[in-house]
Parts: sequence; structure tokens; C-alpha cells
Amino acid sequence: MPPKKNSDTTRLSTIVDDYAAQGPITRSSAKQLAAAAIPQPDPTKENRGITARLRSSARKADAADAADMAATPPRSSLADAGSAFPINPAEAQLAVQMGQVAIDNAIQRSEMAQVSTGSTTQRSESPDDLHYEIAPSTPGKIQRSRGFGACTEKNALAKPHRSPEASNCGNAKSSRSLQHAQSPTSGRDNAWSNSEQESIAIVRKKSDRIAQNSLDISLDQMLAMTNPTRTTKKQITKTVDEIASEMEDIFSSDSDRYKFTKWPGTDSLERVIYGYFSGFVLFVAERVKERHLNTSGWQLVLPSMLTDYKPSDSNTAERLDVSLFLEDMHKEAAALKESDYADMFAIVEVKRRDSSAEINNALSRLFYYSQNIYINQLNRRFLWGLTIWGSYVCAEVMVHDKVLVSSTMDIRKAEGRKQLVSLLVHWSACSTERLGYDPSMRRRELTRVADFHGAIDKSIYDIDCYDDATGKTRTYTTIRTILEASCLFGRHTRTIIARPEDAIGDSSQEVVIKDAWAHYNANEDYMRNEIGLLRTVHETLKDRQLDFIYPKLEVGGTVKLNGATDDTTAAILNTLDKWETLKIPFRVHRRIVTTPVGHSMKVLADENELVIVLAEAMRCHQALVNDCGILHRDISLGNILVVGTGPNHDELHGLLIDLDSAIRTDGVERTAGAERSGTLPYMSIANLENLDMDRTALDDWESLLYVVCWVATYGVVSEDRRDPNDDIAIKLWNADEAKAARAKRGHMHISDNFESDIIKHFLPQYTLLEEPCKRAS
Repeated sequence: MPPKKNSDTTRLSTIVDDYAAQGPITRSSAKQLAAAAIPQPDPTKENRGITARLRSSARKADAADAADMAATPPRSSLADAGSAFPINPAEAQLAVQMGQVAIDNAIQRSEMAQVSTGSTTQRSESPDDLHYEIAPSTPGKIQRSRGFGACTEKNALAKPHRSPEASNCGNAKSSRSLQHAQSPTSGRDNAWSNSEQESIAIVRKKSDRIAQNSLDISLDQMLAMTNPTRTTKKQITKTVDEIASEMEDIFSSDSDRYKFTKWPGTDSLERVIYGYFSGFVLFVAERVKERHLNTSGWQLVLPSMLTDYKPSDSNTAERLDVSLFLEDMHKEAAALKESDYADMFAIVEVKRRDSSAEINNALSRLFYYSQNIYINQLNRRFLWGLTIWGSYVCAEVMVHDKVLVSSTMDIRKAEGRKQLVSLLVHWSACSTERLGYDPSMRRRELTRVADFHGAIDKSIYDIDCYDDATGKTRTYTTIRTILEASCLFGRHTRTIIARPEDAIGDSSQEVVIKDAWAHYNANEDYMRNEIGLLRTVHETLKDRQLDFIYPKLEVGGTVKLNGATDDTTAAILNTLDKWETLKIPFRVHRRIVTTPVGHSMKVLADENELVIVLAEAMRCHQALVNDCGILHRDISLGNILVVGTGPNHDELHGLLIDLDSAIRTDGVERTAGAERSGTLPYMSIANLENLDMDRTALDDWESLLYVVCWVATYGVVSEDRRDPNDDIAIKLWNADEAKAARAKRGHMHISDNFESDIIKHFLPQYTLLEEPCKRAS
């Protein structure tokens, strides 16, 4: 919320306006204006929990408005100041109001990450896939082929997103933010961008959201997550003691051989710290190799040779400070040429000073950049990272709903150096499973190739899929990825086209693999388990001549770690003492294999084919309700795909997918109670308003009407698409629940409004849909 108004801030506003009348307020003058009023951070509090410091900084900002702002410097200090980078009076005032957080943000260009819950298919559910944005961008790879050989992909017309409400619904679903803008560039030490100047409300919101989604734990707790065996623990302890002792001998000798012994001060540029930290990591790697070259299960942790660089497999402009990689013990202990997200183990974000703003900024950047590792590595279950501000280092573990932040390690002190050595040695000694990798997905080192379906992924994986009905495991080889896990938090849903490992050349055996971390609750066997629902659907409809319009379950079950242990939140955190008390939601890693393979509606030629596909999909919907006792509850553009059969693939079918939001009914086409779910532009009015009434099949049919209107307004084929920035009434359907509900009530209840605001804007190629929409409304 915006800052509270008081007499001091009002007087400050007048002062700033007076100075503005004399000329532009510059960065220098703004800094001077704030410096006299704002206390500097207390260096004795460096060991406070990081997230606690962030919360504290936000709480103290309002108090600073009244108490600290009165000490305004003389007018001459402003009038005489000059700079080549002017800012306007409002920005100066906001900077002063925010105190140290805003000053650091403005003067240092702290491009903080914006937490966003919007997405192409964002649902109204528990805190799911939170997408951190600094300067938002789409870091995914979307295939653009239009023929039936094109990949299956979720439709994203005019960027519809799922409802951002995140508290009442136990059903969880992946969501990705597609609200994007220009990405950050290099030269971050002194750069300034008017487009990224932020209000005090946004700054506070970011601090609060980062703090809310982070938990402070001790470094010892974090090291326990590596879960070394008893033998390995002894090896680790001995190795840490020896390396730390050797390091302290070097520090005491004041040798210039190793750069990291002269850690830079806060007046140094960030890029200077990059080299010092990389040297520290290499020193540890060399000593680990000397001691454990032939020890089974150990690996090297090495930095990239590149710093402040753009990864080669990134399609955005972000630049990483330092990145870490895992290598075989027999590789040279030297900085690596590798720079891809696809190979990266962890990201290191560096800031030169220890302040609340810098901590917030470092965490924001780490969260934002780390999403790209999920995108480019199918086999990542969770992530590690490091943040550095000044001489302080923190380790982070990013799980599906929280970020665990360790206590600080002060590199200027022997104890802090030994702690960082211990972390690096633990990483070197533990299994890749404990470092966040999925042992049931094995990556092949292949170059990028192509077939008649289009581009095939550079990284090919063999994926083990366990079936909980038969107890057997089938292995598939990936062909291409349709949906990446592009968010930091949430289900991390991945959709992959694959073939059985023994049928690589046979396109007729292609399957769809859905890999996701679903919330678990006590009633899910009856209410929520998508695997169970798919089994019911197949058993009920397999003899009904409904092929190609419903997903047929081939394999489905919980992912097994090393063929035995269920992959769950507990499997990640069970080494933490009393981890259940941390209030981290419990998730289960499930993998589902279905057929047939569907394709985006972009393959459709005209409105006639669109009608056929929608009719077929709703025929499936009716069978789900009448025959299976299942209500879909998310009829949306992304959940209706096209299947082409026949010799020329010209026999069209509409495939209704995604039973994540589906629920069993009591036999009279209604749910057990009111619950909001679905994709925002297509949600029914009762669903949007969360009315205390049962959801029925009529809500899904209402959603179909909105799907038709959306397609007719924005088009399907890219050449025919309307500019999503056009200012038309239907955009309100994709705003938020309240606005969408009000807009739809106005459009649906008054026929003249519906025709003038909605139908009037149908594209010419969809005129056939006008009359059906009028009658349906």
C-alpha cells in the first residue's frame, strides 16, 4: 500500500517542488537530500536473519517518514548539486520517503524482482507458480510450426492468465507469467533507467513478498540437506579442516599468490568481487581433487570462466554475475568455458554493500535468474544458489513453495571462510539427488537436431515412468519439450513429447508426459488425484467410440527416486530437524503418460474447423459428466487441443485435456461445494464472484462461450491475430476476478452491451460465430 501521509511528508513534498521549480533534481541532489535524513544500517546486525531484516526494513520505513524526514538539508546543497542523470521531483520524494531501501534502489539501480502470479494459464489456487520478474521476459522456447507435425502447445491468445487469488483452493496448478518487458542489461553498477523507477508501494511489496516466501535456517541445517553417509561425513570433516587450515596459513602469511586473501571493500565495483569469489572456489576445488581424485561419489564444484555474462541458451538480456558447475573429479580444477543454463548447477548473485536494499536486490535477482535453470534442465527438482553482499555470503535452497536462506558467512573472518569451505566440500561430496537433480531423468549429451515435426531439444533425456497400478516402470526418450517449468515456486509442470526408448524412429508411438509436483491432501484419492480420474475415464469410455477426444492414460504414478523412494517434499527436506514445523506445503512428484498427442489450435484453417474441434471437446465433456461423474471445471483455450487422424491428418477431433481442476460429482452434476478454479478469461460469473453455490456443468458451458468470444476477437492463426494491446472491452475479462465479473455481468445481462462491446469486435474471419454467441448469451 502507498505510504501514509503526514505533515512532514507534505512539507517535504512542498520543498521538493520548490527545488524542482529552480531546475531538475539530479541523482546527486536526491542523494544529498536523503543522506541528512536517513540513518545508515547498523553493521553490528549482520548476523540477523536475512528475511527478518527485510521485514524490519519495510516496517521501519513508515516511522522514518515522520521522524527522519524533518532534517532537510539547506536549499544551497540542492541548488549547487549537478549530475548528468536528472530525476523528477516525485522520484526524489519517494526516495526520501522510502529511506535507505529506496535510496539504494534509485542510486544503485537495484532492479528488484517483481513477484507475479499472472500467467497464460494461471489458476485461482494456493500459492502456486510464482514467477519472479525484474524486467519481465519470456525465457522459454515455443515452437512456432503450424502443421499437424507441430508440437503440442498451450494456446496463449492475448496472454490470458489464471486468477491470482491464492488462499482458498486446495487444488494447485502451474502458472507462468507472460507479462513481459525489456530485460536488464549490463553495466549495473551505475546505470539508470527511467522505465524501471519504482514507487514506494512496489518496493515495499517486493521486500514483503521476498520475506514471506523465504525462511531463515542455520547453515548447519542447510548442510544437513546434503545428507552425507556416516563415512562421507568423516571424510568431509577431515577435508574441511585441512583446507580451512591451509587457507588460514595463507592469510596469516599475507601472501599475494591468491587474490581472495585481499577481499575488496564496499567501495569496489561488483565485478571485482566476481574474481575474488571465483578464486576462492577454485582454491577449494584444487584441494578437494588432491584428496578425493579416486573417491567414489565426489565431484568438483567449479566457477565459469565468464563473469557478468549472458548465457548462450538464454533468449533474454539478463547477465549473470558468477555461475557454478559440477564436473567429474578427473577434469582439470580450473574455471570452465561452459556458460549455458542447461549445464549450470547454481547461480551466484553479487552486491557490493551490506544493506537491506542490497540483500533484497540480490535475492530478487537470484530468484529471477534461477527460473531459467528450471526452463533448461528437465531434471531439476529444486535449486541451490548463493548471494553475496560485501563480504557476507548466504546460501539459498529454492524448493517448490519457499526459499530457505542460511545464516551469513563473513569472508573477512576465519570462521566465515571455513563455513564457505564446508559448503563447497559438502556440495562436492553429496549425491546429485541431494543437489536437486532427478535420478529418474538421465540426460544424454546430444546436439540439436530436427525432424519433420520441427525442432528437437538439444538435451535429450531418458525418463523413467512408474505406474502405480502395475508396479512396473517404462522408460521413454524425450523428443521435444512443450511446457517448461518456468517459475520459481509451484507445481513446476513440464509437458514433454516422447517415445518409448525402443521406438525412437516410430512417430506413431509418440506420447505426452506430464511431470508435476502436485499438492497432497488427505482426501485427494477421491477429490484431486488426476491419475485416479484418468483411470476412471479410460475404464469408462474405452468402449464408447470416443477415441481421440479424451486423454488415455498409459502410465501414471509417483516418481521413484532410485527406483524405491517416493519423491515428495519430505524426500527433499527430511534431513532438516522438525521440517514439518516450517509450514512448507507438502507436494508429491507425479508423472503421467497419455495419448494421443494433440496440437495447438493454430493448426486450424478456418472457423468451420474451430467449431468442429470445440464440439468434439464438449462431447468429451458431456461424457465425463454423464458417464464418469467428473466435472472438468477448466474449459479454456489451452485445454482444448486438435488431433488429426486419417491418411492426411484431415479428420479433426477436439481433445479435452487437463483434469487437474476436475472433481468427482455426487451424481447430479455438481461439486461438493463452491470453489473457485479455472483460467481467468473463461471463468463463469459465479466462479469469478466465488458465490456460495454449487458449480455445475453449466459453468463449464458458460466458459465455452467465453472461449469462443476470445478466439473470435483475438484470432488463432498468428497472421490473423489482433494486436493484444487494442483497447477493447473484452480485455477486462483478463484483468482480475472482480473486474472480470463486473464486465461479464454487464456484457451477459444486457444484450446491447454484448453486441456493442464484444461481438462488434469479432474479426471478419469469425462472423459465423456471431449468431451462436448472441443466442448463447
